[in-house]
Amino acid sequence: MTILIYKLLLGFIGGSLIGMLSYIMELLTKSGVIAVVIIAMFVCGFGSWQTWGLLILFFCSSACIHLAKKILKISDIESITEKKHTRDAWQVFANSLPAVISLVLFYYTKNQLFMVGYVSGIAGATADTWGSEIGMLSNKLPRSIVSFKSVEAGLSGGVSVLGSLASLFGSLLISITFWLLYGWHHLYHYPLSLLIMVPLICGLINALVDSLLGATLQVKYRCLICGQLTEQKQHHLQQTKQISGISWLSNDWVNFLSGSLTVLLSWSILFFI
Repeated sequence: MTILIYKLLLGFIGGSLIGMLSYIMELLTKSGVIAVVIIAMFVCGFGSWQTWGLLILFFCSSACIHLAKKILKISDIESITEKKHTRDAWQVFANSLPAVISLVLFYYTKNQLFMVGYVSGIAGATADTWGSEIGMLSNKLPRSIVSFKSVEAGLSGGVSVLGSLASLFGSLLISITFWLLYGWHHLYHYPLSLLIMVPLICGLINALVDSLLGATLQVKYRCLICGQLTEQKQHHLQQTKQISGISWLSNDWVNFLSGSLTVLLSWSILFFI
């Protein structure tokens, strides 16, 4: 118990430093900082320095991509997406909570499939974030994953070749890092190839499921002023009209559901192997 409290304290300190730095760079809101601190405490308290490193890799890589776009003055799509680029607590929890739950289960059960589930969850969040952020740099409009028709950049459910490649490399980064950190760990009874392949595949599926849910079930609105399709309830300071999707199924819920399915898929793969 003393060791757990000590690790929780380290997580609090580390999470606070990351959160405050992200807040200064306008990457997180105040509630987002609190969420990062909570997630950091759980990952550090119930995990190891390796699991902590994977989470930092996800946050830092995503932050670097966003800052690079900001420096290059890449035009934003804040009039379309549900929320601004600065992440709040709900966005942080939606992307991290499924993986953290799997890590806590590993802490209490020592079942290795839960550790792989944690990595798969982080790989999925990285794949989705990289795909969204880098995909918007494509010089071609994305296409709906369902109808294959062109959609506005930034609208949930749209995919592009550049975004798909970004998702692949994001998931691959987490998978290879996990293999480098844990490949020497002889306690793992799974073949080393699975330490790469399962998180990699599950991460890519996360991005796919996220796009499918975004295109079919996520709520979307139309601005009554300009007619633009958007994920915002208000546009031009006026109430928008819902035209599709489930009213409560926001992008945060889509991220949480796709992340949860990704973690469950990784458990299932390893359970039946």
